[in-house]
Amino acid sequence: MSVLTTLWFSPIRASVLTAMALGSGRGQAAGKAVGSLRDVALRDVRRVDPAEDGGWWARDGAGRLWHVGESGGTDLVAEGLDPVGTLAVGHGRVAGRGLDGHLWVLDTHRRQAGPTRSEARLAPHGGLCILPLALIAVVEQTGDHVLARFETDAGGRWQVVARCREPVLPDAEPVIVDLDGRHGGAHIAVLAGPDAQRYPHAVLGDGIEATRVVWLERHSLDPLRSLRLGAPDVFEDRQLRPWRLPDGRTGLVTVRSGPLGAQLAVVAASRSDPSALEVAASGPAIGTRNRWLSPASVGPDDAEIWAVHTPHIGGVLHRYRHQGGTLVPEVVATGLSNHRLGARDLDVSARVGPWLLLPMQSWRDAHGVDTMTASIAELPAARSHIQQLVASLSRRSAVLLSESGVAVWFP
Repeated sequence: MSVLTTLWFSPIRASVLTAMALGSGRGQAAGKAVGSLRDVALRDVRRVDPAEDGGWWARDGAGRLWHVGESGGTDLVAEGLDPVGTLAVGHGRVAGRGLDGHLWVLDTHRRQAGPTRSEARLAPHGGLCILPLALIAVVEQTGDHVLARFETDAGGRWQVVARCREPVLPDAEPVIVDLDGRHGGAHIAVLAGPDAQRYPHAVLGDGIEATRVVWLERHSLDPLRSLRLGAPDVFEDRQLRPWRLPDGRTGLVTVRSGPLGAQLAVVAASRSDPSALEVAASGPAIGTRNRWLSPASVGPDDAEIWAVHTPHIGGVLHRYRHQGGTLVPEVVATGLSNHRLGARDLDVSARVGPWLLLPMQSWRDAHGVDTMTASIAELPAARSHIQQLVASLSRRSAVLLSESGVAVWFP
């Protein structure tokens, strides 16, 4: 059903979530309401992503790409995109999987020229990342999935110029990161070693989980460093989230799962082996097999990591701090969520300045957790269930609703 997209700026009433504890005291309600409301005429929205120059990219069910400005204006930019696949933004380009399964790339400074394409098909659920002169994406290869580097030829068409030898997760999201400062800048980290036997939980849509993390040279996609988990553990995740450890190393935050359920883990370059990665820090396991946690906010330079334990069963928000090589969790609130069971989406919550915005367990409402003061702001009741929260560069958040409308929260 088509509906009007709505940008929400309406008053937000502050409240304290029950069972919330922060530090030695209890969280305090916010002292004032903030926000206002505005409508935008946009229909059938399926996904929202932050735009590089502010505002958001919105995709509708027909594969059209719209730019939604901070003031609520909309502009039809291009067509032919997969409405729900991963979208990558950076270096003046927007890249995704086209409706025909091929790479789709738009130069945002030359919109009138339209998107350029590739001959190679992308994996249906795989991620992409954008480099200054290239793109990295997950492609299918003889029954496996691997990373491929795309560059443009003389005619402006995207061609595969390198492939990695290591099979990666079919729905992996590669990230560009410098892990050791010794290889001429940032390179590509990705979850690899797919295994369908070790841990048949399927919380992320299938029973295939990663057993390796690999760091690949960005041009050749040859391995620089790697880590392999011993059985029966897996990485029950799609993403690797850069986060600086107290010792100065850049780590990658992910979720490791095994017989005692999920735990946060930080993978970093080994100090003793120049070809290895290691688990440099981890939190305690939840304690029960097939109990998962979902990272909610991991900033590269943040002192804390936020994650929702059992987001499908009670939803307990934890704040993690690094202490002596261990990630120490602290319960903050209950009744929240940032993941739907069986979904691949891991970008449901949004960090907007000090606010962490998360849906409630019912998915009818959302709350903002002030990570500085422990206050909780209740967003206005949505007219339908919440699908996604997406921060913009200007400290606002788009809220995608189940009936294809959009709400934008202004703190």
